[in-house]
Amino acid sequence: MVNVSEIFDKLSSVYKIYDGIRLGLAGSYGNDTAKTDSDIDVVIDGDSRRIEIADYIKGLFSIPVDVLWLDLLKKDDEELDSFAVSLGLPKNEHSVYKTIINEVKWL
Repeated sequence: MVNVSEIFDKLSSVYKIYDGIRLGLAGSYGNDTAKTDSDIDVVIDGDSRRIEIADYIKGLFSIPVDVLWLDLLKKDDEELDSFAVSLGLPKNEHSVYKTIINEVKWL
């Protein structure tokens, strides 16, 4: 199991190579509930077309890493909310995007 400070130390190296992004930690490592089999959920706020950033981040760790692009999550969330409203349903206040925005620990 990796500790959060080690994750942040490794993620800080990303800023030396890639600019115009912001990194955060979500999921079990972000909310201090990680277990030995937990993966790392890294949130990237930046241009999701720069897929090489995700590959670099995944290569920093020996355990599985999920990379969550904030712009893509936001787009999906807005589309689903719009669809729900068009059907007369309420917006989903507990979507992945909204949950991450409320819980992410930014580097």
